Amino acid sequence: MKKFASYLLPSLVATVFMSMYAMIDGIFIGQKIGDAGLAAINIVWPVTALLQSVGSALGLSAGILIQKKTALEEHKKASQIKLTVLLLGSILAILFGLIFYFVRVPLLHALGTTEASFSYAIAYLKMILTGSIFQILGTMLIPLLKNSGKVKLAATASLASMATNLILDYVMIYVLNMELMGAALASVLAQVAGAAVCLGAYFKELKGINFQKEMVVEIFKTSLAPFILAYSYSIVILITNIACTHYGGDEAVAAYTLLSYIAYILMAVSCAVGDSIQPLFSFQAAKKEFKQNRKMLKLCMGISLGMIVIFDILLIVLRRELGYLYNLSDTAYSYYASGLPYYLLGGILISILKVISSYLYAIDSKLFANILVLLEPFIVVPIVLAIFSISLQLLGIWISYFVGQAILLSVAGILLYLQEKIHFKMQLV
Repeated sequence: MKKFASYLLPSLVATVFMSMYAMIDGIFIGQKIGDAGLAAINIVWPVTALLQSVGSALGLSAGILIQKKTALEEHKKASQIKLTVLLLGSILAILFGLIFYFVRVPLLHALGTTEASFSYAIAYLKMILTGSIFQILGTMLIPLLKNSGKVKLAATASLASMATNLILDYVMIYVLNMELMGAALASVLAQVAGAAVCLGAYFKELKGINFQKEMVVEIFKTSLAPFILAYSYSIVILITNIACTHYGGDEAVAAYTLLSYIAYILMAVSCAVGDSIQPLFSFQAAKKEFKQNRKMLKLCMGISLGMIVIFDILLIVLRRELGYLYNLSDTAYSYYASGLPYYLLGGILISILKVISSYLYAIDSKLFANILVLLEPFIVVPIVLAIFSISLQLLGIWISYFVGQAILLSVAGILLYLQEKIHFKMQLV
């Protein structure tokens, strides 16, 4: 239990604080600009999230590979993975930054910007892309370090990032009057602060280590599932933004911005519980200690569910204050209030769903993990959203969120049952 807590608590703090970046930006933007600014920041989010998801996926996958190499006492290979992922993350950051910058105008139109929100969205996007290397490295180093056993350093880096973002948001947006460009610059510099905390310890471990190109393929293969897991919700945001623009304009997108922040923080808590124990799950699975893994899985589910219920209660109590905090217009607030119950109920389902997803990935059940994470953005959400929004319009969009999570949790339960049968047969051999 002590080892369990040593992984969980710092990771939980780090993940929750990392998830609050966009929420902090939203508060300042809502107060300064209003619905159009909130809509712009949410429309750009799928691009920002792509960069951050690449970073977190590389960090998670490399961390799990490091755990496996360490369990086999292949310490030099573990260090080679650390160097490889650092170089790989830097190259991908430059590549993605350049690609998105050259297609920024048609990209924003495709993502659903209106005439009122376009100028804000383009300013925000250009600054995010300018600092793309820090978006990837900042989010990569934290999960890499916590999965390499340096969970306290990872938590410190997350706290440094959040503090930097909070202070600079105020300075850039209010003092310097830079509006969304200032919010983006604050986010980039916050990632710089987090990366700076990590890099000192990181480089000390790489002295005398050579780059191994064969490690690139191994990292890519292992990072696919966590990338999809990390980015799947952003695909959901992208699809929902377009639907909200169609049925309610910037006011509906502004309301969804706040609802998506709420869903994201609930998801972050659930993912933090599962992700923080991934190294232990992986280590014990490699040693075929399936019984111990089952005990830890049940414990993780209980902790995740309990925490989400507490968050839900707080969000119900503070629902009006949140609307005022983000300066929603009367129309946007009415949209937000009608959707909140469905997102809070969906959060309860997510508390179990995300732990199962993390568990399946950690024990190297790639097929089941990929099925689960691919279903949401590419099958469940488009179908359910289309069905409910056509018949109920904006209310249908909110209802579809809860229905989609219920379907996904049912599938997760079936996959978990099948995986347990596989483990039972392995124990008999």
